[in-house]
Amino acid sequence: MPDVPASAAHRFASLCVRLVHDDSGQDLIEYAFLAAFVGVAGYVAVSTIAPAVNSVYATWIDPTQGSPKLWDPADPWVSSGS
Repeated sequence: MPDVPASAAHRFASLCVRLVHDDSGQDLIEYAFLAAFVGVAGYVAVSTIAPAVNSVYATWIDPTQGSPKLWDPADPWVSSGS
């Protein structure tokens, strides 16, 4: 391993100490974690809800079941005495 000058080793050590003790970017990292959590939670929610919405719309489109069947008009009323 090549010899590292003492000044470079000292600068690296002081950089490590400064990174450990400095917390000026902590809020930015917390917001990044929060944004990532909200994004993942949103993706999971949408991917979970999508099949349920699809099945509801499928019953709306099928005329033999669901709401369209309820919207069909009743058979005409015919009197037997005329």
